[in-house]
Amino acid sequence: MKERSILIILGFAIYIVMSAIDKFVFTVPDAVYISLGILSIVLVVVGAFKSKKRK
Repeated sequence: MKERSILIILGFAIYIVMSAIDKFVFTVPDAVYISLGILSIVLVVVGAFKSKKRK
C-alpha cells in the first residue's frame, strides 16, 4: 500500500467535515468557510510536496 502523508489526509478531512457541517447541520459563516478552505488547500499542497521530496 502506498504511504500517504498525514497532511494530505488532514487537509481533505477538514474540507469534508466543514462541507458536511455547512450543508447538514448549520450554515458556516463565509469568513470561517474561506479561511478553513484555504488552510485545507495549503495542507494538501504542502503534504504533496513533502511526499514528493521524500521519494
